[in-house]
Amino acid sequence: MNNKTIAFIANFTGIFLFGISMVIIGSILPLLKARFGMSDIAAGGLFSVLPVGMLAGSVLFGPVVDKFGYRWVLSVASLFLSLGFFGIVHVGSLHLLRAGIFFFGLGGGVINGGTSALVSDLSEGKNKIINLNWLGLFYGIGAFSMPMILSRIDEIHYTLVIDVVSGISLAVALIFLLINYPLTVQKEKISLKLIPVFVKNKLFMAICFYLFFQSAFEAIINNWSVSFFIDKLAVPQYQALIALSVSVSGLVCMRILTGSVLKKWHHFRLIQLSLLLFSLGLICLVLPASYFVHLLGMFLIGSGLAPGFPVMLGLVGEIFKEVSGTAFSFAMLIALTGNTIINYS
Repeated sequence: MNNKTIAFIANFTGIFLFGISMVIIGSILPLLKARFGMSDIAAGGLFSVLPVGMLAGSVLFGPVVDKFGYRWVLSVASLFLSLGFFGIVHVGSLHLLRAGIFFFGLGGGVINGGTSALVSDLSEGKNKIINLNWLGLFYGIGAFSMPMILSRIDEIHYTLVIDVVSGISLAVALIFLLINYPLTVQKEKISLKLIPVFVKNKLFMAICFYLFFQSAFEAIINNWSVSFFIDKLAVPQYQALIALSVSVSGLVCMRILTGSVLKKWHHFRLIQLSLLLFSLGLICLVLPASYFVHLLGMFLIGSGLAPGFPVMLGLVGEIFKEVSGTAFSFAMLIALTGNTIINYS
């Protein structure tokens, strides 16, 4: 197995864990509310901690990886994910719970941006978007698997499952530390002068603001769909968890298609399909219909959200090859601002 293949596998595993971290709080939110006696407003405060950590991680990773490389950055980020998983099921105070969620965000922001930038650097031409789609597929598998597993087991076993994920995150931190990174892109010196370059590029700024709204909608689905199904649609918790998994299954299916059958489609055509599926999903979700129609809505929403980040980040990697880490960092900063605003509103 060559070094590039090993690097891809490590990236896919890291983003798989990031996918789990993005849905775990929403998946166990009813239990956290009961354990700490939180109101809906206090629970919303937990979700606001996550994007703050992600914003910090997204700002930090780009300039650091462009200057020093990926090894220590991705390793430490995976360690933070491990601490976050361990913390949310073992801490006894609300302050420590917030700290654990912040570790999620910090590590997740670095993993999300760092693995995307690394896959872009390891790929060439159209393969950037294709490989970023496959990376996004493993994010989807992680996000799909956790609520599905939790919906199938008794609540007393939740801690064991999350502890296992924490251990896997620790192992991945070690792997990132030991593997080689066969990069062919020659990086430029990082400077604050890059910021005006980014801002003056109209295509790049359009991409950033598309991701702003994409990230906001992802936050709504990941963090609030379980509570929406329980509180507004009056379904049991296990059915609400299934609904979240159905949304992610839509994302997974669409990313399989965009990485295979639809891989020759122009990126603009993919985005048009994305917006159409998302709109149809919202209509199904708000209709006064049966649970299964709402499930269809969740599937279509997940499918509609799927192409956004892989397509847009693939374009960013093409526009700014020599400073891809910093460019990804800037784009993620704008995107996660949308995530943060929606959680505070």
